[in-house]
Order: sequence, then C-alpha cells, then structure tokens
Amino acid sequence: MPKILLSGCLFTVLAFSFHLQVYASECVTTVLATRNNLYIPEGGSVSLWCDVHHCKHKWTGGWGIRQRHFTFLNMSERVQLSWNKISDNITRLFLIIHNVNQSDSGAYQCNINWETISSLGHVIKINVTAVPGSTGRKLSYRLLVCAAASLCFPLTLALACCLSSNSQPPPPVPPPRSRNSSTARVKPNADVVYAALTMNHPRQQSAAQAMEATTSVIYSTVTFSTA
Repeated sequence: MPKILLSGCLFTVLAFSFHLQVYASECVTTVLATRNNLYIPEGGSVSLWCDVHHCKHKWTGGWGIRQRHFTFLNMSERVQLSWNKISDNITRLFLIIHNVNQSDSGAYQCNINWETISSLGHVIKINVTAVPGSTGRKLSYRLLVCAAASLCFPLTLALACCLSSNSQPPPPVPPPRSRNSSTARVKPNADVVYAALTMNHPRQQSAAQAMEATTSVIYSTVTFSTA
C-alpha cells in the first residue's frame, strides 16, 4: 500500500512537470516595452526599444507617436529606425531621435499588426525641456531690446522738438472785405469854389471891369456898392 501511494504521487509530480514545461515552452505573440517617463533637454538625443514576440508569425508595424491619433514614424535625418533579431521568436525594434525639439514631446509606443489582431507596447512619454542657458539668452535679448527702445525714445522726442521750433507759422490771412463796408465806398470829390470879391466904387469900376476881362472863369461874384 505505501509503495502504491508513493508511485501515484511520483506519477502526479511527473505529469505536472511535463505540462508546466509544455506551457513554458509555448510562444505567445505580444509586444513588450518598458513603461517610462523621460525628460530630455532640447537639442539632445533619446533612444527607445521594444521587443516583438512574433513566434515566427508574420507581422508588420513599428514605432509611432500617439497624439490625437497614432502615427507611425518614418526615417529622416533626425529619426533613426532599426531592428535586431534576439532569437527565432523575438525581434527588438530601436528608435533613436537626434536633436530633439518641443514638437517631439509626446507618447511613443510600438504598434504591431498580426494577421487578425494588433498589439500595442507600453507607452513611453518623452518630455522635451528647455535648455537653462537658452532662457538666459532670451532674457538678456529682451533686456537689450528694452534698453535700445528707452534710448531711442528721448532722441525721437528731441528731434521732434527741434523740427517744431524751426518751423515758422504761416502769415495770418486777412478777413475778406465786405462790399457793403464804408471803406469800399468811393468818396465824392470835393468841389472847388472860387469866389471873387469886388467893391462897386465909381473910381475903381473901370479897374474891376478890366480885371473881369482878364479872368477866364468866375464861379460867383459878390459886389458891394458904396454910395
């Protein structure tokens, strides 16, 4: 009886070990990556990777960025995509971005399409930070612009004052003369009246007549008679 019980226990252990080995050796298609949150200074470089467990099945896809929609990345001067075969069932995908800028910030992950389904790797967030020196340069540049503006303002004000002092006001325009004014009226010419005074004396009558004969024009004559 003890031998039979011991044999049964040994058989159970061997069967369990066999099933465990079969399960462990079974390949499952998936994508593995390390979830991370990276802070990269602007102008630096970043390197990412993910493992594709394809189990010798056909697959397509690669690295991409998720903003509003998932967009696959393409090779460029700054973006490098490569792969390396780890084993018959695993392929590692690499992503390297050089000279990162603010537009490179976002969530990156591997998107692999199988024959019927698709798998997504863990998200790796990249946060591009400003270089400390660049902020100081921007601040100094702003201060330089403000100083130049403060110097230009008094110069412009002094130039405006000089121009205004040199300019003379235009001569005043006389008001239009009215046709009905008294100055516009023509004054009548004064008449000259010549008067000749004679005395009617018997002794001087002949002399008066002789003077009358020599006078060309007599306007009025006043005669005084003496008896």
